[in-house]
Amino acid sequence: MKWDLLASLPLFIGMSQTELENILTHTRIDFQKVKTGEVFVKRGDKCGRLLIVTQGTILCQARSDDGAYSIEETLAAPIILQADGIFGRFQRYTHTIKAVTAVNAIIIEKEEIQKMLADSLIFRLNLAGFLSTRLQKREQDLWEQLFVPHGQTQAEKGNSTLLHRIKTFLQQRCLSPIGHKVVHIKMTTLGNILGQRRQNISRILNQMQEEGLVRLSRSKIDIPDLQRL
Repeated sequence: MKWDLLASLPLFIGMSQTELENILTHTRIDFQKVKTGEVFVKRGDKCGRLLIVTQGTILCQARSDDGAYSIEETLAAPIILQADGIFGRFQRYTHTIKAVTAVNAIIIEKEEIQKMLADSLIFRLNLAGFLSTRLQKREQDLWEQLFVPHGQTQAEKGNSTLLHRIKTFLQQRCLSPIGHKVVHIKMTTLGNILGQRRQNISRILNQMQEEGLVRLSRSKIDIPDLQRL
């Protein structure tokens, strides 16, 4: 039943069956099926709506504004995609999204979201909590401290700091802190961003490869599981 599906999603958790059935009755919800390999969102498309992948696996692709590097993430449902683009100044998708497997998705337009926000206290609290958690996590990442063990030499401290900065660079640009990621970037470009020589970047990335954290190839960093970083 469709109300069972809604009840399992973060923005609808805590609602009674009656309230969920009322939403299904009075809210225009588009239940969409996407074929394997199909691109269903393009970077720059108008957002301003709620898009939730309820079943399947997707590939999210993002790139820097200057085109110097790009990141691909493989994510499994359920996923709420860019809820921060529903309102505010920038209502555009920042990622291109492709179906890796057959995908089921829910689309709710802004007008319908506004109705639910007006009618449902639980929906208001769930959406506010979801967005607040994302904002708090981003701010926490900016102030995260690097722990350097006592007794390290200056060279060891430098390596630890650069390793931390590379990991932070990778983590802060991903939608999800877990799963498979592929970063298309030259070591020279990464060095320029972090204010480091290419040789230093190469040394740390090769160290990460030896530890099984990444796989390196020409202008590409393949991360089997970001959580291991």
